[in-house]
Amino acid sequence: MFCLRLRPIGYHSMKLNMPKQTCQPIDRDRVQHDLASIGLPDVPLLGIHDEKVARKGLGSHVHKGLMEICYLTRGERIYHVNRQDYPFRGSEVFVTFPDEVHGSGRHPHGKALLYWMQVRLPVKPAPFLTLSARDAWPLVQRLRALPHRRFLGDRRLKTLFEEILSAYLHGDRKLVRLEAGTRLVQWLMLVVRSAEVESERLTTPDIRRVLKTIEESLDQSITMNTLAQTAGLSPSRFKAKFKEQTGVPPGEYVIRKKVEKAREWLGQGRSVTDVAFALGFSTTQYFATTFKRILNLRPRDVKRGKGPKHSFTQSSAGSHCGVETLA
Repeated sequence: MFCLRLRPIGYHSMKLNMPKQTCQPIDRDRVQHDLASIGLPDVPLLGIHDEKVARKGLGSHVHKGLMEICYLTRGERIYHVNRQDYPFRGSEVFVTFPDEVHGSGRHPHGKALLYWMQVRLPVKPAPFLTLSARDAWPLVQRLRALPHRRFLGDRRLKTLFEEILSAYLHGDRKLVRLEAGTRLVQWLMLVVRSAEVESERLTTPDIRRVLKTIEESLDQSITMNTLAQTAGLSPSRFKAKFKEQTGVPPGEYVIRKKVEKAREWLGQGRSVTDVAFALGFSTTQYFATTFKRILNLRPRDVKRGKGPKHSFTQSSAGSHCGVETLA
């Protein structure tokens, strides 16, 4: 397998040779870069925040169409998403999906070293970073369907991130897109694997049975009682345990999975009406409303290849698409 080896460099040495046209210094402890300048528009921004003292936290904001992935190598943060606080500690990854309102709530930012990037994912099979459409699509789908918002990260994420910046700042200009793009693919694959390992570690056999049932039944009506019986739990205990292990209520999880499947089928050329009824939505209008709310995209725009403006956002489940309200 073809492999490019890059010399990892420390954070502070990276700050000394930043190209003026693409580096956006916040202050001496914060830098960020736009990788579109080297032909990687799928990562419009990445950076490092090395906080030496406590600062005021982030206000509520939205990244239109962008997934943001943060890896905290030391320190602690508290992020606020969907009216919920998420303590975020050293060696953990934290993800916000496109168009999600997020910030720090009322919490300050303490001393910490944070590596972060924003990623624009294709809405249908298309080239991504240095990958062909066919090779990229499985990775894109797994990033969109990360089973956790916060999870323990592999320590290699730090080294790979520094190698990305090493290529960007010091690499051969003729090879920089390939060098940085290759490392970006590896970094994102490691994020996916870290999230999946977390699922294996945290998800109990009864909830794993439910997840498998959901995957196999997206074209059917799925009720709370059916899922609770699959888990062998009472409905109230099932709802609480499912949310505890997956981070979302059962109904919301089902909706997200149905919309993900809808996007896949629409990208294959199936009609909006066919997809809506095949997935148990009561009307095409409700399907379109739900699709828009979750992906910030209309179903017909997927067929036309428009976007990207989305990934899964957390939303409330309803009773109009073959699943009872489980939240």
